[in-house]
Amino acid sequence: MFALFSPGTELARFRRGTLPKIAVVVMLFIPLIYGALYLWAFDSPDKHVDGLSVALVNEDAGTTKDGEPLNAGDELVDKLLDGADLEWHATDAADAQQGVEDGTYYLSLTIPEDFSANAVSVGTDNPVPARLNATYNDSNNFLAGVLGKQAMAQVQAAVSSELGGQVASTLLVGLNDAGTGLRDAADGAHELSTGIDSAVDGAGQLVTGLDSLASGTVTLQDGALRLSSGAGELASGLSTLSAGTSSLSAGSSDLSTGAGSLAAGTATLSEGAGSVASGAATLNTGLGTLSEKLTAAVPQAETLSAGASQVSAGLDQVVAGLQAADPENPLLAQLQPLAAGAQQVSAGNATLQSGISDAAAGTGQLAAGSSALAAGAGDVAAGAQSAAAGAAQLSAGAADLASGAAQVDAGAHSAEAGAGELAAGAATLSGGTNDLAAGAGELRDGGTALSAGAEELSAGSHTLADALADGSAALPQDSSDMIDTKASVAANPVELDAEYSTEAASFGEGFAPFFLALATFVGALITWLLLRALPTRALAAGVSGFRALATGLVPALAIGLGQVVIMMAVLVWGLDIHPAYLIGTGAFLYLTTVAFLALQQMLIIVLGTAAGRVASLVLLMLQLSSSGGTYPVETTPGFFQALHPFMPATYVVNGLRALITGGVDARMWIAVAFLGILALVCIVISSVTAGRQRMWTIKRLHPELHL
Repeated sequence: MFALFSPGTELARFRRGTLPKIAVVVMLFIPLIYGALYLWAFDSPDKHVDGLSVALVNEDAGTTKDGEPLNAGDELVDKLLDGADLEWHATDAADAQQGVEDGTYYLSLTIPEDFSANAVSVGTDNPVPARLNATYNDSNNFLAGVLGKQAMAQVQAAVSSELGGQVASTLLVGLNDAGTGLRDAADGAHELSTGIDSAVDGAGQLVTGLDSLASGTVTLQDGALRLSSGAGELASGLSTLSAGTSSLSAGSSDLSTGAGSLAAGTATLSEGAGSVASGAATLNTGLGTLSEKLTAAVPQAETLSAGASQVSAGLDQVVAGLQAADPENPLLAQLQPLAAGAQQVSAGNATLQSGISDAAAGTGQLAAGSSALAAGAGDVAAGAQSAAAGAAQLSAGAADLASGAAQVDAGAHSAEAGAGELAAGAATLSGGTNDLAAGAGELRDGGTALSAGAEELSAGSHTLADALADGSAALPQDSSDMIDTKASVAANPVELDAEYSTEAASFGEGFAPFFLALATFVGALITWLLLRALPTRALAAGVSGFRALATGLVPALAIGLGQVVIMMAVLVWGLDIHPAYLIGTGAFLYLTTVAFLALQQMLIIVLGTAAGRVASLVLLMLQLSSSGGTYPVETTPGFFQALHPFMPATYVVNGLRALITGGVDARMWIAVAFLGILALVCIVISSVTAGRQRMWTIKRLHPELHL
């Protein structure tokens, strides 16, 4: 490892002096510087677009919505300015156009006059999407246009979302109005349903009543049949009764004939009645005697009853006294049954006394009756003689009468049975009539309910019809084309129209200014690697510094011209990139080559060959990251923005953009002037320095760092 710095190695010559050591450090850090500068410059340009200057023009005239003024353009401007996603500049159309053309603004966004009107047109008969007009200029910066398009797409999406919400709100309001009508229709349908239910219930009741009516009719028919049958049986029984009545008439005739025979029997009865009268007289005498004796026995019975009562009372007193004096006296057991018997005797005597009295009275009555019997028996004997003669005939007639009466009884039974069936039939008929009446009532109630349901049905149908009419009026009646148009506007309520002041035909054309500037600088760098910036022979000849400078510069300019011609040929015919100003582009590229050759020659002459070339490389790195050839310089860190105005590549890129994409303005002439002045200044400095180098020194003969 230590042999790296031995006298025999290439690194040994970097041990002497300060500049060689610095060169070693530069070699170590050149890759890092390249990588770090690029990563630092282009770390996240899309997150720093708030530095992009964008013109904002609001020409919206506003409109009215639901009788209220609406200016969607003003609302959009306020939101964009408050959001500060870009460096918005509210201005007018003329300033915006001029600013985009001369690079004051990278792009512009214009809100047209009819923006508000179109924003709410989806609910009208002429739906038109709202439009935003964006103007780009690729001469300002190609990637600035790309970032601007992304930003405009986000603006379009945000505005579309906002307007989409308003469109949805408009549609929902319409649907809500239609929904109100539909809800009214639903209420009407509910009333209609209720009416139908009532009608159904009434129809059910009507059917039930009809069923009851039919059932009652059947019952009535059955009862009528039974009534007819009973009436027939009644007629038959009445016929039988009539026949019995005829027989009864015949028996009555026989009874009249037998009345004579009864008279004879009555005579015999008269004789028996005489005998009865005689016996009754004898009985009357005996009963008189018995009545007298019973009457005489009544006082004796009373006396006996009084004595029995006294005996019973005395025994009761004796028993009570013994119980009070000596409850344990054994005599009590004998006297108590005796006292009870005395009570029974007393009660029996009383009954006997009453019976004797009643018997005496009855005997008297019986005696009176026997007297009457004797008298009556005499009368019977007299009458019996008259009745005896017809008794026999009456007996025969009675037999016939009994036979006829039997027939009458049979007929009567038949009539009774027929009458019972007639009554049952009448009852059945009555029940059927009641059922019929009940069925008729239910039929009436069902008809009433059906009528009420029909009224509700009518009212509900009117409500439904009115609500559906209102709902249909609230809903649009658009054609299929109009529906497609409104759907398209609702889906894409905002359209972004893009215009270009100057437009690059492709990414290659958009990046060509940056890569051509890089190519010319690298071409100059390679040229001075192969050519001597200041030939020593010219210095040794003692010529002026300018002539010595020209000795090295003129060949380099000739090679540079060849480089430009070749690049232009490949650019046009190989890459199919056609600059708007072909000759101007070629001339400007050669001016750039002259300036870069003069600049790098100056660095080599002033700083020395090695240091000058290293300085050229460092300058190249700084220009790549700060010229604004790729991303807008406003998206890079402040360090590169500070370097931007002083980097030659900045003006090369600006000039080539104007010449390739079109839109030549002051920036192109400034670039021409800057490069021309840079070339002249570098040539002057190189000439003065070369004139001083005509005198050789030890340091020049043996420089600290040489290639």
